[in-house]
Amino acid sequence: MDVDRNDDDGSRESGREGTGSGAEAAGRPPRLRGGNVFEHTIAELLRAIRLGKYLVGDKLPPERELAAQINVSRATLRQALSELQIAGVVSVRRGRYGGTVVTALPSADTDAGIDLGELDDAVRFRLILETAAARIVAGRDLSEAERETLVAAEQRCWMPLGSSAEDIEQFRALDARFHLTIAELTGIPSLTQAAATTRDRINALLDRIPFIHTNVEHSCAQHARLVEAILDHDAEAAATLAAQHAEGTEQLLRGFLEGK
Repeated sequence: MDVDRNDDDGSRESGREGTGSGAEAAGRPPRLRGGNVFEHTIAELLRAIRLGKYLVGDKLPPERELAAQINVSRATLRQALSELQIAGVVSVRRGRYGGTVVTALPSADTDAGIDLGELDDAVRFRLILETAAARIVAGRDLSEAERETLVAAEQRCWMPLGSSAEDIEQFRALDARFHLTIAELTGIPSLTQAAATTRDRINALLDRIPFIHTNVEHSCAQHARLVEAILDHDAEAAATLAAQHAEGTEQLLRGFLEGK
C-alpha cells in the first residue's frame, strides 16, 4: 500500500477544518484541530449507531448532510465509511439510488464484555507516559547511534501495511517497538518498564477492534513527524504530537468498545 508520508488526510484536515468560527456560528460543533479528524469521524459514526440514532437497516443521511453534522469534509467522511464497510458495520452503494445503510452494530472481535475502567485507565496512562517520554527525549542530546535507532524504528513501521493476519501482527509489533524505543531513549528504566506494560494493555485492546488501514497509515505519518520533532529538539512539538497520536488511538478504542 503506497503512502505519502508528507500529506496524510489527518494533516490536511487539521489545517483546513481547524478554524471553528464559522461552524460555531452555524450551530455546529467546531472543527477539530490536532490531526485526528479521521479517527474522530469513525468514533462519531460508531457512537451514533451504538446509541440508536441509526438502527440496523436504516439509511444514513446523504454524505453532504452527514459531513456537515460531524463537521468534517466529505472526503474524510467517505474514507471513514469505507473503513466501516470493511468492518461490516455499514454497506455503501454508489450511484443515483445508492447510499449508506447500517448493516450491524459496532462490535469487537469477541463477545466478552469490556472493562471500561481498564480501557479508561490504559488510554489515559498511555497519554501521560508517551507525552512525557517524547518531551524528555527531544530535550536530550542523542548520540548518532541513538538517532539511527530511532529513525530505523520509525521507518520499519511503514513496511507491513497489507491486510493479512501476519501483516497486522507484524505492524502491531513494530509499532510497539517504535514507542518503546522512545521510552528507552529517556534513559529512565522505570518509565521504560511502565511504557512496556502499558503498550501490552493497549495492544490487547486493539486486538479487539477491526484493523483500520487508514488509521495505520495516519499513525505512520504521525510517527514520522514525531521523530522529526525529537531530532529537531522541539520538546513541546514532540509532546503535542505524541499526545495527538495517543488520542487518535483512544478515539477508535472508545468508538468500538464503549457500550460493549
